[in-house]
Parts: sequence; C-alpha cells; structure tokens
Amino acid sequence: MTHSTITSKGQTTLPSQIREALHLKPGDRISYEIQGDAVVIRHQPGAMAVFGTLKSAPDQAGVEFKEARKKSREMWEADAAKEGLR
Repeated sequence: MTHSTITSKGQTTLPSQIREALHLKPGDRISYEIQGDAVVIRHQPGAMAVFGTLKSAPDQAGVEFKEARKKSREMWEADAAKEGLR
C-alpha cells in the first residue's frame, strides 16, 4: 500500500507510483471525490487537452458560425414548442 504524510499546512506529496499511474506532471490539476470514508483522486486535464478534438459533421463542414447558430436556435425553438415551453 502506498502512503504519504500530511504536513502542518495540510500538504502532501503524491507518491511517484500515483503520479505515474495518473500520468501527472508538475502543474497538472487533480480533482478529489469523497466516497464514504475514501477519496478518489483523478487527473483533471485542462481545456487545451481537448483542443482540436471536435470536428464538424461531414454535412456541416465549412458552415458559417452565424448560420450554424441560427439553425441551432431554430431546432431549440421547435423542440421547446413541442414541449409547450414556448
């Protein structure tokens, strides 16, 4: 079992096994989730980690932003009308 010690300031060093398993490097962010009497630590990648991963649908490649926004709004309004929200 891997462990570390809490300092008087409430700080600790993540053991190298944990950093390696989560692919953590200096400056990375982590999140904590309390589950009963345990804590789950997860790597929290920044926004730049997903930069460029989203691609337009083949039928929408090259669509202008204003046109896409207009179409999206029309679809939202139609859905809202169906649900009686508009």
